[in-house]
Amino acid sequence: MAAKPRSRALLFLTILAAPGALAFETLLRALLFDSDFELLREFLSSVLTPVAWVLGLVAAAASLGGLALQRSMAEKRLARLPEGASDEARYGQVLGVFLFTTAAPQIPAILSTFAFMFGASLWPVLVGVGICSLGVIAQALRVSSLAQRR
Repeated sequence: MAAKPRSRALLFLTILAAPGALAFETLLRALLFDSDFELLREFLSSVLTPVAWVLGLVAAAASLGGLALQRSMAEKRLARLPEGASDEARYGQVLGVFLFTTAAPQIPAILSTFAFMFGASLWPVLVGVGICSLGVIAQALRVSSLAQRR
């Protein structure tokens, strides 16, 4: 019996989490908030823009950290599997590591979208979400190769 092909849906959904949060926030703000909210955003802009830059830098650092940790964490998880574990079990362990190591950069990136909602400039948010997304993509590209038997 042939092995069931692995679903890449979870990888793609994880990649889309931070950009999707920004798009969802922007849509919600456009649909639900009135012009008075825009006044609040203008008032808070000078305070929240530096916060958004810090969150973007944290997301970038966490992306690099996730890339650095992914391989060693995956190797440790795979070493705990019994000898002759199935390819699906190996893939599942590496996927679990991927979900863990990509959460660290996504949390500050998503928080920066909240800063944007309340008035931060769009630029630091785009930088943070972009760098976070690149880090998540880089990790997603490594999942299959890390799960392979050596």
